[in-house]
Amino acid sequence: MKFLKWLGVTILAIVILFFIIPIFLPSVSQVERSININKHVDMVFETATNMDLRAKWDPWIEMDPKAEIVVNMKPEIIGSGYSWKGEIIGEGEVEILKLIPNEIIKSKIRFIAPQAMESDITWKFKSNGSNTDISWGFESKLSYPIKKWFGLFMDKSLGSSFEKGLSNFKSLVEKLPDTKGRTGEITQIQFKGIKAVSIKEKCSRQKLSSAMFDMYTDLMVYLQKNDVEIEGSPFAIYHPCDEEGFTFLECALPIKNKMKGKGKIKYIELSKTKAIMASHFGHFKTVNTSYLAIEEYIKENNLKAIGTPWEMYITDPTKEFDQSKWETHVLFPIE
Repeated sequence: MKFLKWLGVTILAIVILFFIIPIFLPSVSQVERSININKHVDMVFETATNMDLRAKWDPWIEMDPKAEIVVNMKPEIIGSGYSWKGEIIGEGEVEILKLIPNEIIKSKIRFIAPQAMESDITWKFKSNGSNTDISWGFESKLSYPIKKWFGLFMDKSLGSSFEKGLSNFKSLVEKLPDTKGRTGEITQIQFKGIKAVSIKEKCSRQKLSSAMFDMYTDLMVYLQKNDVEIEGSPFAIYHPCDEEGFTFLECALPIKNKMKGKGKIKYIELSKTKAIMASHFGHFKTVNTSYLAIEEYIKENNLKAIGTPWEMYITDPTKEFDQSKWETHVLFPIE
């Protein structure tokens, strides 16, 4: 009887401790790992947001190669993600909710099976010369009492997977061809002027890609309906905007003769002017390097820029898949 009484007291004490101790345990579990990558931050950030490449480095997908992966990529990145369903890794999805280019990516990961749960995923990027320091981690709320107990072992159980994922990611990025872009010869030209139809709208800088796609589609449809051919390369003007994070984006298609616009589609003319022009080679996202190069050229040669610069897209990316060969002309009007 004494043994049973002692056993009962012991079990009761264990049960009490099981429910009391979690009261004092953290309500949030965090796991984070870091690594240095021998590539510039533009390329590292772009690879991290490219869900089409996720299966090439993700440590959990690597565990279940037969898992069904469905990728959802959006031009503006926000809203992009992927879902998975496999025998080993269960079922769930990841969605990008917020980002600051080359600084941070915030995502939500939702586990559907075998157990429903949500966590916040964060990537942090810091340029370190030609290298990039990154960290990848997650934060999950812990319910009382079971998950609070699990939280004690979360870092140890998941940390190795995060380390494996970062190692895979580093290997992938460092093997990819450099997409930083380069600036060709900078010259002074006499711009002959151009006639065009355009659409101008206030646009968030985070949604420029999708906005440009919509604008150029509307312009092409309008010209086709009016049996008007495009005479040259598409171009875009980024007009200044007082609101931080926004620009007045104007996308245009050149035409031979003057024509009437309709609704948001306007007829415009760029006047003859002296200009500084540089050919930029690389992804459109990297063209800022050529803007900086032209600004430095103008300063060194005691020139004065006037008006707003514009970009002309010489290469059709649907016909040339090598991004290093994409050519963009950047023009700054000068006095």
